Amino acid sequence: MSESTARNAALVLAVLVGACGKPVDPSGKEDATFTKASMAGAPAPTGEDRPLSADLAVEPVSMLVTFNRLKTPDKLQDALNKKPGQFSHIDLDKDANPDPLTVADRPSKDGHAFEIRVRPATGEFVVATMLFDHEWSYLGHYDGVMGGAASTTARPLPAAPQPGAPPAAPPVVATPPAVVPSAAPTQVMAAPVAPVAPTTTPAPGAPAVPGAPAAAPAVAGAVQAAPAGSAQPAGVAAKQP
Repeated sequence: MSESTARNAALVLAVLVGACGKPVDPSGKEDATFTKASMAGAPAPTGEDRPLSADLAVEPVSMLVTFNRLKTPDKLQDALNKKPGQFSHIDLDKDANPDPLTVADRPSKDGHAFEIRVRPATGEFVVATMLFDHEWSYLGHYDGVMGGAASTTARPLPAAPQPGAPPAAPPVVATPPAVVPSAAPTQVMAAPVAPVAPTTTPAPGAPAVPGAPAAAPAVAGAVQAAPAGSAQPAGVAAKQP
């Protein structure tokens, strides 16, 4: 930034300090969580409870927006991360490197609002919300979300998702395979066996039937059936000598 640009920025901020008051809360009182634009250079707070914005060069960042015309979140974000450590010394994950910054556009009835965020390896957190009027003159900032609590080093505020951003996909839970009961064993029914008609031995002296097989010789102890209609009595075959 040239010397003339810095001098003009200081003049503009000095006018704003005298002309602009603090935003009011719902009760109509000045919002105590809002810090007006100032070039006084007050010493930054220290300790674990200091706001994250204490490690952010808020006024120089506002000059990037007002004088360098970085009036979109993407342009401002690229400028803030071009040289790590130039505008921010926030290091939430304690890796000795400044954490990258992100910028989100927030609606404001007073004009424009940029939410400056930090993104370490552990997540994304709010640093400050910077307010500009409708002509992009810097008004001041909140040490966290607009109209809300401060975001400190000990308790950084998690960043809310951007409006219209797709919801995070739910985690995939492995479903155990369903147990299918084994089929009952199939019983194979044997085909019914037709009963075998008893073979009768024709009585001695009975006429042979043409084409019929020869009668087996009588066995001792076998029952000898008499042909139907004959006068020969049935009996037990005699034992052969």
